[in-house]
Amino acid sequence: MQIAKRGRAAVAICSSAFLTLGRAQARALGHAELPIAVIAHPFGVRTRDEVRVLADGCVDEVVKLATGHNTK
Repeated sequence: MQIAKRGRAAVAICSSAFLTLGRAQARALGHAELPIAVIAHPFGVRTRDEVRVLADGCVDEVVKLATGHNTK
């Protein structure tokens, strides 16, 4: 949120189980339009390798949300 407050491109990353909460928090902090990239839940029980796969899988979405451009 601090980056968005400074007028910079910002994207939140949230697990699917907390998407509603993430949107509510963004609204409460005055950034209802903050883009949110969604990753699969649960997140906390995954191995490092599984987390890397999740991260790799959402890079394109984060770039698109932050810039409005596809990476492919």
